[in-house]
Parts: sequence; C-alpha cells; structure tokens
Amino acid sequence: TWTQSSYLKASNTGTEDWFGVKLALSGDGDTLAVAASNEDGGAQGINGEQDDNSAVDAGAVYFFTRTGGTWTQQAYVKSTQNEAFDEFGNTVGLSADGRTMVVGARGEDSGATGVNGDQTDNSVDESGAAFVFTR
Repeated sequence: TWTQSSYLKASNTGTEDWFGVKLALSGDGDTLAVAASNEDGGAQGINGEQDDNSAVDAGAVYFFTRTGGTWTQQAYVKSTQNEAFDEFGNTVGLSADGRTMVVGARGEDSGATGVNGDQTDNSVDESGAAFVFTR
C-alpha cells in the first residue's frame, strides 16, 4: 500500500506559479528538483531574493534533499539572465546521483549559439535555452 510521507511547497508560494509542473528525482531517491515555470521572481542565480515578484512567468526550480525521512529545501534556483516570460523550469532533469541538474527555459530570448554564448543578447524572441547546474 502507498502512504504519503511528505507534502512539499515552494518557499515563496504565489498564485499560478505552477509549483510541481515538472519534477525530477535522483536515482537514489534523495534529491528532488521541483519546477514552477510560471513563478514571478525577479531574482537571478541561486538563492536570490524571493520576495521580488517583478518578472512575470520567469520561472524557478526548488532543489530539495532528503535525509532519513525528512525533505529540506536546499536551493531556490533561477537563471543567471532571468527575465519575464522565460518559463525557466519548463523542463528539468537530474543525474542519477543528484549532483547535476539541467533546466529548460523555453521562453528565453538570447540569440547566443552553442555553449556559453552571450546570454545578454535578447535578439531572438522565445528561442529557448538549457542551463546546467552542478553541486
């Protein structure tokens, strides 16, 4: 039989954030990435200001780890070039050991090409991007 062991919410829950729209669980079951692709935070990078709702549908990913039976939020993750309508967290994936995470942002506007291009070049509307994070 199934038994609920935890109930997880974003550290900055907001209307229509869509927390849980995409999930990724590590192979060992101890690392969880939960996307909220319509989250409105204007912060950039890791663990930025969560009370700033200046970027509509920018998106975020919440990174949790489990020790024993207890889940704890470890990080609030945004892109380094976070902007409105990027939908960061549209997709999310974790490596088997939970040490590498990839996050898609289908609405990201950069005209960059290849790997590590100019993220500040917003010349191609909704071209999309993938961001890789390691810990």
